[in-house]
Amino acid sequence: MTGNWTDLALLLVPLVYLLAAGLAGFTGPRAGWRLVQGGNALALALALALDLAPDPVSGWFLHDPVNSIVLSLVAFIGLVVARFSAHYLDGDAGQARFQRWLQVTLACVAVVVTTNHFLVLLLAWAGISLSLHQLLMFYPERKRAALAAHKKFLFARLAELCLAAAGCLLYLEHGTLHIDGMLSAYAAPGASLGLREQLAALLIASAAMVKCAQFPMHGWLIQVVEAPTPVSALLHAGIINLGGYLLLLMAPLLTLAAPAKGLLLVVAGLTCVIAALVTMTRVSIKVLLAWSTVAQMGLMLVECALGQYGLALLHLVAHSCYKAYCFLAAGGQVEAYLRQRLAPAAPAPRAAAPVFAAVVVALFGGLVAAGWFTADASLWLLFALMALVLVSERGSTLVRGSALRALAVAGGLAVAYALQKFVFTALAPAGAAPGLAATLWCAALFLGLLGAYWLLRCRPGSALARRLYRNLFAGLYLDEWATRITLAIWPAQLPLRAASKQVLTIKQLEASR
Repeated sequence: MTGNWTDLALLLVPLVYLLAAGLAGFTGPRAGWRLVQGGNALALALALALDLAPDPVSGWFLHDPVNSIVLSLVAFIGLVVARFSAHYLDGDAGQARFQRWLQVTLACVAVVVTTNHFLVLLLAWAGISLSLHQLLMFYPERKRAALAAHKKFLFARLAELCLAAAGCLLYLEHGTLHIDGMLSAYAAPGASLGLREQLAALLIASAAMVKCAQFPMHGWLIQVVEAPTPVSALLHAGIINLGGYLLLLMAPLLTLAAPAKGLLLVVAGLTCVIAALVTMTRVSIKVLLAWSTVAQMGLMLVECALGQYGLALLHLVAHSCYKAYCFLAAGGQVEAYLRQRLAPAAPAPRAAAPVFAAVVVALFGGLVAAGWFTADASLWLLFALMALVLVSERGSTLVRGSALRALAVAGGLAVAYALQKFVFTALAPAGAAPGLAATLWCAALFLGLLGAYWLLRCRPGSALARRLYRNLFAGLYLDEWATRITLAIWPAQLPLRAASKQVLTIKQLEASR
């Protein structure tokens, strides 16, 4: 009886979104927004009720702690975005179109995180891309938005091809398209992967990296800030995280796939470090947040590659809530920044970072030498470096307060991090401990991040810092190359500028006279 109720609730969540999308087009704007918000509230209530259901798998639907958490998160973000959009787009002529495509996008996301069938997953994944394309092109006259949507459209097709090829390989191996049937073979002790399964894991990792806008296919995510702010919030807080969800879903396969994990560590690790440094060169709030998303997605994929699925799930939830707030509150960030600049404090002390870095390196070097090497040592190193930056920035315009206060905040964050990691690790799939090479690679990346950060903050006038800043400001020119290749493969028909259209119209009018 409980299984039937669970099936019905899982089916109702996307249907509620689609019903609200259909009815909103037959009403006025205000009534449409009430329908949309009511539908989103009902979907959130159903998602929260599903969190209490005990059934892990039910036929065509997948119900476990991971997808229950992600479904509730998506429903919550959808409700917040819908409420914000009602005010943000008040008076806009395209409100009905926005309402319709917002609900269709959320319905497709709900299907992705609840389905137990690989083909349905692939079709819903494509549906997300196609409906999101309509939201990104909400203002079709914006040239940068059109170019970004064009690149995103092509990269999305690439991700879907990778996912489709992986599904075909897994079907040939297991004879089923049900996801639980595919993954059950990898839960047995001593399981190993054949060539087709290794290729499938590589394709799934590639699809996740494309979906998460990793280098060099990241430029579209930076440029879609031309879209309305609610679209940016929905994209950065919900949809972009689906690459991480895909790896969480396929965790039993990924755990046994060393080549796929190696690919994630290299590409996502470099993306995380470089994108984090690029954020230091940005002034525009939305562009800075977009680069931050690229870095955060890279870190999430690295966590999956290290087998830290609980931490990746925690990262997904925290990043979604934080980034939704940041984008929806972006308008007030400019005023806060200007207010902060009116009374700048002393610059960051130059000696703190090298001293703390030496302590951290000595600490983790001792752990390695003694053999006390935990599965997530490099991630604790990253957390220690975060605390180091917090303390070393004391007295600067970034951090206010005494050293004791900075240490207390760092300690509180460490305790909160440990507790939340413990809870989410119990809910997420189990992962294998990474090897020494993988952990040392991540540790080297994070120490390199700290070194570059210190150089840019404390030695900005040096020749090396100026050269580094110039290249980071250009994003290492990776997007320029990706754009050229993209347009060479499939040229885009970009809109003319509004002024050009106006001139053309006047000329046509003069010619008609």
